[in-house]
Amino acid sequence: MEILAKYGIQQTFYFPLIDAGTTDLAVSADYTPAATDCRLSKDGGSWAQATNTIADETEGWSITLTAAEMQATRIHINIIDSTGAAIEDQSLVIFTGLGGQIEATAGIYVIAVDTGTTASTTTTCEADMVGPHTTNEVTADHLNGRLLLFTTGVLQGQMTDITDYALANSNLSLTFTAMTEAAGSGDRAVIL
Repeated sequence: MEILAKYGIQQTFYFPLIDAGTTDLAVSADYTPAATDCRLSKDGGSWAQATNTIADETEGWSITLTAAEMQATRIHINIIDSTGAAIEDQSLVIFTGLGGQIEATAGIYVIAVDTGTTASTTTTCEADMVGPHTTNEVTADHLNGRLLLFTTGVLQGQMTDITDYALANSNLSLTFTAMTEAAGSGDRAVIL
């Protein structure tokens, strides 16, 4: 499996492991990872033991790669049980070649319109952050000049510019250049 990731930044990756000789997912009772079970190769170079040991998660497994381990375009990871055959071998390939595009998305806010306190108009709406950030911006005017592109609802595909921003009623309060209709509750948009 190939995973897209950011270049040079410590990150945690999640994956399943299969219990050896079965089609069942491995759980902590099936397998105790050793430090030597996870090896990696950066851009086809020599294999080395990963800095961190595989961790048991509630619904699978994870490995955290350090910033130094993430300094490659392609990181190949092999997970092989060094003490026997408790798990089937697993291989992950992490690709950082799209790192710039992935990092650029960190500046994009995904919002959902909330009309519970204040009704939307053709020039205003209140909304909640839904991703990738879930904490509403507290600084007034922070989003002024950004573009607002609706991705669902009656305004889907329409884009406008934000002319004023404040935090009100625990929501983002946006004022923008007039749209053709008012956004409905739950309509989603991205702030670019």
